[in-house]
Order: sequence, then C-alpha cells, then structure tokens
Amino acid sequence: RALETLTRRGLVEAGRLTPYGREVEALPVERPWAELLVHADTDLLPLVAGASGVGSLHRMTRDERDLHGALVSGSDHLTAYNLLAEAVNACSTLGVVHGLPRHVFDEEALEQWAERRGVLMKAIEDGALGMAAIYRALDQQLPATLPHADKARRAGFVDLVARIQPFDLVLDEETVDGQSARISKTSVAGTWGAVAGSLRWFADRMGVPRAAIEGTTIPYDLVQRYAAPGPPRVVLAGHRHRQGLALARRLEYFGFALETDLEHIRGPIPESHREEARDVLAAALLSGEVEHRDRGLIVRGRRALREYWLRSGGALEAASDEACLEMVRAQLGDVASWEEFQQTRVLLDPEAIVAASERAHLEALPSGIRVHGDMVPVEYLMQGSEAMVRVHLREGQARRLKDGDLPAFDRPVLLSVRRGGSTLEAATPTRLRELLDAHRPSHEDHRRTGRRRDRDPKGPRGGGGRGGRGGRGGGPRGGGMPAQVVGTGRR
Repeated sequence: RALETLTRRGLVEAGRLTPYGREVEALPVERPWAELLVHADTDLLPLVAGASGVGSLHRMTRDERDLHGALVSGSDHLTAYNLLAEAVNACSTLGVVHGLPRHVFDEEALEQWAERRGVLMKAIEDGALGMAAIYRALDQQLPATLPHADKARRAGFVDLVARIQPFDLVLDEETVDGQSARISKTSVAGTWGAVAGSLRWFADRMGVPRAAIEGTTIPYDLVQRYAAPGPPRVVLAGHRHRQGLALARRLEYFGFALETDLEHIRGPIPESHREEARDVLAAALLSGEVEHRDRGLIVRGRRALREYWLRSGGALEAASDEACLEMVRAQLGDVASWEEFQQTRVLLDPEAIVAASERAHLEALPSGIRVHGDMVPVEYLMQGSEAMVRVHLREGQARRLKDGDLPAFDRPVLLSVRRGGSTLEAATPTRLRELLDAHRPSHEDHRRTGRRRDRDPKGPRGGGGRGGRGGRGGGPRGGGMPAQVVGTGRR
C-alpha cells in the first residue's frame, strides 16, 4: 500500500525513485512536508519549514493555552507556525551551533513566554532546530526573524496544500476509505471544507477505535478547483424499461468522488468502449441487474450452477462464477449497441453444462440433517480454497449438541448459531458453547428482539391468529415451524 501511494504521487516508478522522489527524499522531514517544501515559493518557505518542524498543535500546547494573536482560524499548521515565529522573534538570536546556523534561545525569556502562552518549550526548540536543518538542506540562508502568517500568506499556504495535498484527508467526516473521522477537540480547523492533516487514532470509553484529524481546512471552492475528472467508464443507467448504457465520468479530489457526470450512449457503442460494455452487460446479466428477455433463465441457471460448484467443493470448474461469466460474455461478442443486446439470446443451462451423473451425485448430498429429532438446514460454502459445510442451529440445539450427534461429512463442519444481530461460528460443539457463554446479548439486542416481538401480530410463539399458542390455524401444537432446508438442489 505504501509503494502504491508513492507511485501514485510520482515519487517512485518501476520500483525506483523518480527525480521528484529524489528531491523529496533528500529533505530531513516527513514525506508530506517534504513535498510541500519542494513546491513552496520564497514567500511560503518559512511557513512550510516552520510548520513542518513543529508538526502538531495538539502536542505543542497544554490544555490551558493562550492563542490570542497567533490563532489562524481553520489551520492548526499556521497557528503552530505563528507561535513558533513569535517565540523565535521574541526570545532568540541568530547564531551558529556545531557549524549549523540556527536560532539560539534565551532560556529565561523563552520559559516566561512559554508559561504565558501555554506552549511546551521543547516543541519550540525542536521546531527551530528542524527549521534550521531544512534551510541547510535547501542551501538557503536562515532568516533572523520569521514573518507572521498574514492574510496573503495564509491564502497562499492553503492553496499550496489544496493543490499538492500530501496529507491524510477527511471530507464530510469521512476518510478516503470510508472510515469515520472527526475534527480533533483541540483543533482549530473548520467544517467548511475538507481537512488535510494528520489522523490520530484512539479508543473511546467503550474501547471502540475512533479517528480524529487536525490540520488545515481546504474550502470547497479550492476542492472543486483542483478536482480532476477520472477516465470514462461504462455503467448501467436508468431503471427497468428505461435502462441503457452510459459513460460515467467521476470528478475526483485525491480519491474522493465529488460528482459523477453521466452521458447516455445512443445508438452504437463507441469502439473504444465496446469490450468494457460487454463485460458490464455480462456481469449484470448474471446478477439480474439488467432487463433482458433471458434474465430469469440466466439468474436461475447461475444460482443452480453455483450450488453445484459449492457442493463439489470447488472441483466443478465448469460451474464456477468465472466460468459462468466467461460463457455469458462469449455470447455477447458481437453486441455493438443496447438494441443488439436486447435482441441477442443468451443461454446458461445447467443441464448442458453439468453431466447428469454429476448432477445426481451433487443433488444427493443432504440439504438438511436431523439433530435430536429436529431438521436443521445445511449450507455448503467455500472459505478461500477450502470446502466446508455450515450447520445452522438454534441456541438450545447447540447447547445440547455432542460430538457424536452429527453425521459424517466429506468436508470440515462449521457450527453456526444466530445470536441477536451477530452470528457465532465454531468447529466443535464445545467451542460453540464457550462462545455462547461469552457472548451475552447486549441491551440493544434485547430492544431489537422486543420490538420485533411487539410487531409480530401472531404473538411470541406458535400458531398465531386468535388461537394463540396451539390455537386455530396455529400449525403443530406448541407453535413449531416446519424446518427450512437450505440448498437449491432438486429433489
């Protein structure tokens, strides 16, 4: 993932550093700040160098802090820089230490300033040292005093961050991979745009992992300005009888999709998009998402073939999802328009794909078994490359189950119990009982179960209607329901 990020940002190509990557790698700061330094002009260089040396406003200040005069609304980076600049200008002189030109602080003056501001002295000293190292790496003369981040410099810094965007990014309280992240409580960033900065992970009182970000707010107008259109791709557009193909172009800002523009394809599909369109149509036929005269037959055929494939433990390659997609795709090889697609017959016949003897063998595998006199459903599945069978039990059945109660299967068995809103699974009855004992129903599970019971017009048990338990129309005495048998094999 790290290599993918470096490649996408133009730092690495074919496993080697690019010229831009070598410029970034030569700077003594973290990669995001090094990228900003490479692109910063002379006016912004002190701001970027100073902010990179400080790093975090949260770690720089105490709980009781005074940011008056230094606060830059919407930017932790510039607020931290202003504090550094004020300390450097008020408490230091330019000197040389071990051959490195740097700001040398008056310890007593810095201590008084830091106490008044609520700032850690070490953060100021580290920031000044980091800034001196950056100027030496860039072969630039270190200024004796640092400029305040005025309105023009603020606008330039925010524009630079928006254009390069090397940091973590949060938009509408979400990261680019969809995780929830909020602005940190100690941050001065705002909610009027995206926030570019550093994510900080922590656990809340319940132990749930949370994310918070501090950094610089990028206004929405800059997000729109530097957003780039993605390559066009073929998609299905419309519903049911008004369906058709369209070219979708997503406007993206560093991984975030801002909007999608649809251009409906009328008449022949453009030559450059025909192969992609056939792939989209074949996948949509198998999933049942597209309207077509043979859709029902294809969906049922694919469902039956998938069940054969699962029961065979993945050995029946002709019935796999990949094989089904390839067969359907081959029948769309000459389709060049939506109209031709609608007129093309597409077949997916399990009887023609799987031999009769093989079907009979697979259909003979049980779809349900008896446990203590009750029929329980059995489901065939694949976990990676391993074939397994899942036995769905009720909690009472699981607690009474012993090792010898299940018939022998030709593959590993997975025991499953539905508890509240989750499913518990184990390979042995003993382990399943341990999970049941450890997983107590939460308050929310009780509430959800209670609401479902209250909505059930038949009451909590059995026969329902006015007969109640064992009443008229209630089925077997005691309200038992007929066992559900899982599987699509024919009987």
